[in-house]
Amino acid sequence: MGKKVTYERWINLFLPDGWQEREEMGFVLLEKDNWPGMIQISFIERDETKTAPADAARIYLEDTLEERDIPFPREAVKVENGGKIGRAVIDYTVKNSKEPAHWRVWFIVDKTRAIMAAYICDPEHEGHELDEASTIIADLEFIASTND
Repeated sequence: MGKKVTYERWINLFLPDGWQEREEMGFVLLEKDNWPGMIQISFIERDETKTAPADAARIYLEDTLEERDIPFPREAVKVENGGKIGRAVIDYTVKNSKEPAHWRVWFIVDKTRAIMAAYICDPEHEGHELDEASTIIADLEFIASTND
């Protein structure tokens, strides 16, 4: 059945059975027992609000990866324009490391806010686990802003 979690002024989040959320300093972690990964959600107030949400989502995603020196092909960034909400997502895998990891990073942006969500897992667990994490993010909804 799952549960609905509301973060005041920000989002409604719908968690499937078995998922728990916990707040850390500046972000939320979503976890499931015996699950090979976790979802991290960060909340960002937009300083610049003239850029369309879809364009802003792409900019946030690319800037975040560049700031962290993560090489990525720009053509791998997928952008969805939902009018008042824009989404950008990228998948990348780091295998040549002591700790290989698969990352899927999303930016979901409305007129005044942005959400960064990242799912991190072992590359051996990219199947249904990644699909379930993606469903949680796809069902995330912004709470209507008084600035809309």
